[in-house]
Amino acid sequence: MDIALPYDFELRSYQQPLWDAIVVRNMLRAITIWPRRNGKDLTAVNVLTAKATQRVGLYLYVAPFQTQVRQIIWQGKDGSGKRFLDYIPPALTTRARDSLMEIDLINGSVIKLIGSDNIDAIVGTNPVGIIYTEFSIQKPEAWGYMRPILAENGGWAIFNGTPRGMNHFYRMAKEAQKNKNWFYQYLTRDDTGVPTLEAIEEDRRSGMPESLIKQEYYCSWSASSEDVFIPLDLIQPTISLPLQPHEYNFKPRIIGVDVAYAANGDSATIACRQGRKLHPIDEFQGMDNMAFASEVARKIREFNPHAVFVDAGRGEGVISRLWQLGFDDVVIPVHFGGKTYDELYSNMKAKMWAATRSWFLEENKPSIPDDETLVAELSAPFFDMDEKNRLVIESKKAMKSRGLASPNKADSLILTFADDVEALVDLTPRERQLGITQRHLDDLRSDVSNEPYENYDPLSYMDKLMGGQ
Repeated sequence: MDIALPYDFELRSYQQPLWDAIVVRNMLRAITIWPRRNGKDLTAVNVLTAKATQRVGLYLYVAPFQTQVRQIIWQGKDGSGKRFLDYIPPALTTRARDSLMEIDLINGSVIKLIGSDNIDAIVGTNPVGIIYTEFSIQKPEAWGYMRPILAENGGWAIFNGTPRGMNHFYRMAKEAQKNKNWFYQYLTRDDTGVPTLEAIEEDRRSGMPESLIKQEYYCSWSASSEDVFIPLDLIQPTISLPLQPHEYNFKPRIIGVDVAYAANGDSATIACRQGRKLHPIDEFQGMDNMAFASEVARKIREFNPHAVFVDAGRGEGVISRLWQLGFDDVVIPVHFGGKTYDELYSNMKAKMWAATRSWFLEENKPSIPDDETLVAELSAPFFDMDEKNRLVIESKKAMKSRGLASPNKADSLILTFADDVEALVDLTPRERQLGITQRHLDDLRSDVSNEPYENYDPLSYMDKLMGGQ
């Protein structure tokens, strides 16, 4: 019996390379970033069918949600009204089990549709081929559980979807792009011609946000969801923005310390900010509280801050140790879930995120390091309003359900906005001890050096002030 594959389906020019890579050349890993309405699921079903005829085994089609895969693939139809499952040749199938969403093929292979929200359904199975559709909104664990199995049995996997910010799908795409063992394809509607510009314009007239158009049709990693609190397009102009030392030298020096939750594999981070300038964030992995407290103490001696705000949720030990070391005059505990007297915010976390967003909105833009992780974390959390119309920032648990890691670097930055230090402090205790007055600083402002930041010593102005005494 001869059955031509793909069955009753003509591959478009941009779909052919994926077919050739997986079906013809038997590559084991592929990632495709395609615009909406470009037939990614239809192409994937045909690839899955062809592979199931080449090798007997279990083949999984994994969508973000169980209900979604049933409605869109198991019961769904393409633009012409044809059922997706009709692209699996009837002559190749022996039975379809609706309750399990499984199809048995005559050669003994089984095709199973599941949602990654029901991850227990695949743990313990031994698939030899997997398609992850819309992987950008799936839990990364859906791949983590299966990765060692495919590595052992020589199985293959395809990941498709459109961008959802700089999350796990973005990181996977960047790694795949550099790996010759992966098939990588990134397309926008300008590459495929689908949808038409007229159709996009109609979406625009119907109220589709421009950010969503960029994301869905032009596959922009930097287009932000309307629900994101600090959008990427607000952050990007500040990355490595050149600042002269006099633009931040005389602002209060503030340190934010996010203490890691080691059980979750989080990183402990230290952010140093001086006005509009955020210095590169220090990150520490697998360090106990005492060792991390020593690192924070070293940074305090180096940066001579006016205030050090430490996450009190996991940082009690760090805070106690820093107080023992004599830094009780600057080290201040901050509870993310603590109450705030400002009626605009549900808790301290919301207040700090709001202050950080205002920092990015200032006319004189801040400058942040070119740190991909930091940028991704800052642009990740969603926001909402509670029943009292107060700002609520998405919880870490909710972010994790979207496949996002704990925003450790972002948390250390927002901690530098725990209080308005500039309004509260003019001089550090050490400066007052040395007899430096605000007038000294005002005089120095008129004679400031423009040397590059790399050569800037945050304590050098003290030497200059004290040198004449």
